[in-house]
Amino acid sequence: MLLLAIIVAGGLRFWQLDQLPPGLYRDEAVNGLDALDVLTGQRAGKSLFYFETNNGREPAYIYLTALSVFLFGRTTLAIRLAAAVIGTLTTWFTYKLAKTWFGKSIGLLSAWLWAITIWPIHLSRIGLRPILLPMLLAIAFWLGTLAYRRSRDGQPASWMWLLAGVAFGTSFYTYLAARFTVIVFVLLFMYLVLTGRGKSLWPGTGWALVGMAVTLAPLTSLFLREPDLIIGRAGQVSILDPAINRGDLIGTFWQQTWRALGLFFVKGDTIIRHNPPGRPVFDLLMVVPFLLGVAWCFRNWRRPPAATLLLWVGVMLGPTILAEDSPHFLRAVGLLPGVMMLPAIGLQQIWNWSRLPSRLGQALAIVLLTFSMLFSIKDYFLDYGRQPKTAYWFESAARELAESVNNESNSSAIWVDRRFWDSWPSVRFLLQNDKLVSFYRPDELGPDLIRQPAILYAWPFERLDQVVGAIAPPALVSGETGGLAQGDLEPAPYPLYVKYIVEGPNNAPILANFDNNIQLRGAEVTHLSPIKLQIDLYWSPDAGSKEPVVAFIHVVKSGEDDGGLIGQSDSIPSQGNWPSQWWRPGLIIRDRHIIELEEELDQSQQQIRIGLYQADTLEPLPLLDGEGLPIGDSWLLPLG
Repeated sequence: MLLLAIIVAGGLRFWQLDQLPPGLYRDEAVNGLDALDVLTGQRAGKSLFYFETNNGREPAYIYLTALSVFLFGRTTLAIRLAAAVIGTLTTWFTYKLAKTWFGKSIGLLSAWLWAITIWPIHLSRIGLRPILLPMLLAIAFWLGTLAYRRSRDGQPASWMWLLAGVAFGTSFYTYLAARFTVIVFVLLFMYLVLTGRGKSLWPGTGWALVGMAVTLAPLTSLFLREPDLIIGRAGQVSILDPAINRGDLIGTFWQQTWRALGLFFVKGDTIIRHNPPGRPVFDLLMVVPFLLGVAWCFRNWRRPPAATLLLWVGVMLGPTILAEDSPHFLRAVGLLPGVMMLPAIGLQQIWNWSRLPSRLGQALAIVLLTFSMLFSIKDYFLDYGRQPKTAYWFESAARELAESVNNESNSSAIWVDRRFWDSWPSVRFLLQNDKLVSFYRPDELGPDLIRQPAILYAWPFERLDQVVGAIAPPALVSGETGGLAQGDLEPAPYPLYVKYIVEGPNNAPILANFDNNIQLRGAEVTHLSPIKLQIDLYWSPDAGSKEPVVAFIHVVKSGEDDGGLIGQSDSIPSQGNWPSQWWRPGLIIRDRHIIELEEELDQSQQQIRIGLYQADTLEPLPLLDGEGLPIGDSWLLPLG
């Protein structure tokens, strides 16, 4: 059963790891950039035990990421691989700790809950450092328990106490919330002394303190030299800050506390990068087992494992209570994996429920666990993973841009707006051939600077006219809208970039002449499905138009007026990315349209009409014959 739990845990953590969550969030990418600095020796003269960038971060996950990047390159998979491995391994350590405290059955149930619960699944699928803390806590508690019991039984245990101290000290190199664990261990020490169990703590705790002190020496030295470096981030988000508590510290504290207590099965973290928004840690099926587990621990508080679990969960709520945005699933990560044991205790009680036939109680516990796993799969992989906003907040468009650049042919010059390099860490990390890329600022581009063949990635909200003005004729050009992005404080998604492709010109003969100014030099139809068409038009202007022009394609039934319309596309040419005001002689504009039809295209019964009209007045541009005389307002595309 344990092996199966580990296999399930691995499957839920490694399946499509590089694709879900979509994108690569900037905090993940910054870890990758720091890993590159480690690999290339760029951290010479800087601390090896604390990374200053991005509000300061503990180093353990970055070093694991450096190993992964060394093995698998500058990829999203390399950033997240360490998290998936650690998350899977923690299944085993959760089992060992819970078994040591409560017996084999609760150990197995705890391992299964760790394997199938969304919170640890998600932490194991993002390239951030919090996932390391639960494993180190499980190891420290497990080794500490074994050492205590060996001491109690009169067996040598110094080396085990020492290892427990090393594990505990190492946890401080994982994530900020580890600092609260000191309170847990101090309270646990006091509990054991006050309940008459203190004799077994000495000299073992001395060895543990030695192990912890040696392990923490580099971080302690750094703290003494630069305390602001270590505690700066905590001060930024603390509810002690009047800007956060708004002058009502007590009221804010109670509000934060109630929200934190609700994270178990009322309302979880609403930040979409941390959690399916608002989903509590446990689904409704685990409410009763969780409450049964809590009640059992309170009833049995004189047993050290029950008291330790209550202290663990109670104290480690502190980081999310005392910082803004409670409940915050990254700051509350110190609850794991201990909190998994509470519903495991409840499930065991259901399993052994004396009022039910034994088989029925066991079946009920298995059903609850199975359906909880199915809910996790649905909520995370089917719902959360497919939400557009998940992709926006994980900056999938920036990753898309970087991967698009990586896939470009070396035969084309590649130009990328420097804004993307400066503002999106995922672009800096993922670009494989950045040495071959020309980074530009729009005001640095002169006329006719960019010659075909070339690929241009432009920021769509600043001086695009100057960017396209740098493209030298003759050339065939097209613009493609990039993926959508949306920042935390931005009200709506927007296209992150426009990709301009500059190729050799199309010298095809003129098919149609509109207003003696714009010629149609090609029309290609691609059947994407029986009711979906892709039509590429090629416009050749004699000069730019002062007024914006819209290209239209209407699919109509033969011999009928507009009432026979079965599909249409009206848009500014090149997906709106090359308006007619920018057209110049010598440039041919590729204009792609995707059209959904109301019925299957029948070449003998339907026609495709192509034309242009003024965007402001809707007045069509006349179609001219060879003599320059008007012959209509649309050109008929031959079918068949």
